[in-house]
Amino acid sequence: MSAARTILLAACLTAALPVAAEPAFRAGFARTEITPPVPEPWQDLDDDGVFDPEVDSFDDRNANGRFDAVYMAGFHNGRAAAGIHDPLESVAAVFDDGQTRVGIVTADVVGLSHGFADALRASVRGELGLDYLLVHATHNHEGPDTQGLWGPARFTSGVDPGYMTFLSDRMAAALRRAVNALAPARIEIAEIDGSDGRFATVDTRPPEVIDAGLRAAIVRGQDGSVLGTLLNFGNHVELLWDRNLELTADVAGYARRGLDQGLVYEGDKFRDGLGGTTLWLTGNIGGLITTTPEVPVVDIRAGEVFRAPSFEKARAQGYALAGAVLDAVEAEAFHKVVAPRLRIHARDIEVPIDNAPLVLASFLGVLDRGLSFSWGFRTASEVALLEIGELWIACVPGELYPEIAIGGIERAPGGDFDVPPVETPALRSRMRGRVNMMVNLANDSLGYIIPRSQWDAEAPWIYGSEEETYGEIVSAGPDTARIVHGALLDAFDAAGGAP
Repeated sequence: MSAARTILLAACLTAALPVAAEPAFRAGFARTEITPPVPEPWQDLDDDGVFDPEVDSFDDRNANGRFDAVYMAGFHNGRAAAGIHDPLESVAAVFDDGQTRVGIVTADVVGLSHGFADALRASVRGELGLDYLLVHATHNHEGPDTQGLWGPARFTSGVDPGYMTFLSDRMAAALRRAVNALAPARIEIAEIDGSDGRFATVDTRPPEVIDAGLRAAIVRGQDGSVLGTLLNFGNHVELLWDRNLELTADVAGYARRGLDQGLVYEGDKFRDGLGGTTLWLTGNIGGLITTTPEVPVVDIRAGEVFRAPSFEKARAQGYALAGAVLDAVEAEAFHKVVAPRLRIHARDIEVPIDNAPLVLASFLGVLDRGLSFSWGFRTASEVALLEIGELWIACVPGELYPEIAIGGIERAPGGDFDVPPVETPALRSRMRGRVNMMVNLANDSLGYIIPRSQWDAEAPWIYGSEEETYGEIVSAGPDTARIVHGALLDAFDAAGGAP
C-alpha cells in the first residue's frame, strides 16, 4: 500500500470515530401553587391574633358546628388563617450536565422534616432520574404549619396530614414540569454586596453578626432569554409579623414576582423584570436575622419608608432585592460559567436531641421527627454541597448562626459552657466557589444551630440579659453546630480546589 493510500485510509478511520463532545448543560424551571384552602374565615374580635371560640366569630361554611382551621406557622399558637392574600408556591429547578442530574425544589412553608424530604425523593427518584434532590422550605411564617408546633395549643399539632400529602404531590409535580422543561442553558453568577442597612435586616441576638448581601444565579437559554433565577438571601420570611391572618409568600413572593414580572405597583409597572421563574433560597438566618416591626424598609420607587408590618413593607424589601439583581444585570456584573459540571458531596449525620420538649413532641406525634436512642435521643439528618461549576450551594439542615459561616463567634459571658469557640474555621473561609450560596432549612428543619460557646439555656443569661434568650427552645441541642460544621467542612474538603 502506498504512503498516500495509508494516510487517506487513516484519515477516513479517524473521521469515522465518535468524538467525545463536552456534555451539554441543560436546565429547567417550573412552579406549582401550594396554597391550602381556607374554608372558614373568621373575625379576630379581640385583635390578639389567636382564634378564641368564646370571643371570636367564624363562618361555619360546612355547617358542622366547629371551626375548621388552617393554623399558620410561627410566633404563637392559635393563629388561624382568615383568608388568602397571594398564592403560596413550590418552585423547582433541575440541572443536567449529561452525566449528573440535580433537582432543587422549594416550598413557601416554615419547615420540612428530613423524613418528608426522603419520602419526596423516593417518590420521584426513579421516574425523574435525579442523582440528588435538595428539598427546601423558605421558612415562611405566613403560611400553614408544616411542623406541628403552632396548632391551637402547645403540644397540639397544627399540621393537616391531608395538606402534607397535597404539598408533597405538588412539589413532585413542580419537579416533573422542570424535567419536562429541560433545555440547553448557560449560567451566570454574582455576589451582590449589601448589608443590614441596604436590605433592612438586623441580628436580634448578640453578638450582632450578619452574613450580608445576596447571591444570584441567572440561567439563560440558547437565545439568551432567562429560564430562571436562583436568589439566595438571609432573612426570616416574616415581614407581615404576628398579627397577619392572610396566607402569603411574604417577602419571598414579592422578590420572585419582581424578578419574573417586574416591579409592579397597583397594576403599573415601574421596572421590567428578567422573565423566567425565580427560585428563592433562604440564607443564614440564625441569631435570629429578621426585619423587626421597628426596622424601616425604604421603597425603591419613591423612597417611602415603611415601619409597621404590612404588605407594602414586604413588597418594599422584596423589590429592593429584585432591584439589586436587576442593577447587577445592567452593570454586567454577572460572571459567565463555562460548561458547568455538576458534583454532589452529601454527608449523613446524626444529631443528639437534648431538648426535652422536642423529644416529647416527637413521641406525641406533634413533630415529624424520627428518633433513635443511643446514650440519649438522636435523630438522622444530612448536609451537602452541590457544585454547579463555579457556583457552590451548601445545604444546611436548620437555621445557622451567621458567625459560624463568616466568623465572629464569641465566648459569651453568662453562657452555659465557658469554652473558646468550637465551630472554627468559619465555613465561608473554606468554600472555594466563585459564588458561594448557603441554604438554610435544606432537607431538614433542626431549628437553630447555635455555637456551643454562645449556648444559653440556663440563667444567668448571656450578655447580662434579664430574660431568657430565644433560640435554644427551638434547637436540637448544643452539639448540633459542631456536628453540622464538621460535616460541611468535610464536604468542602472533598470538593477539592475551585472548579
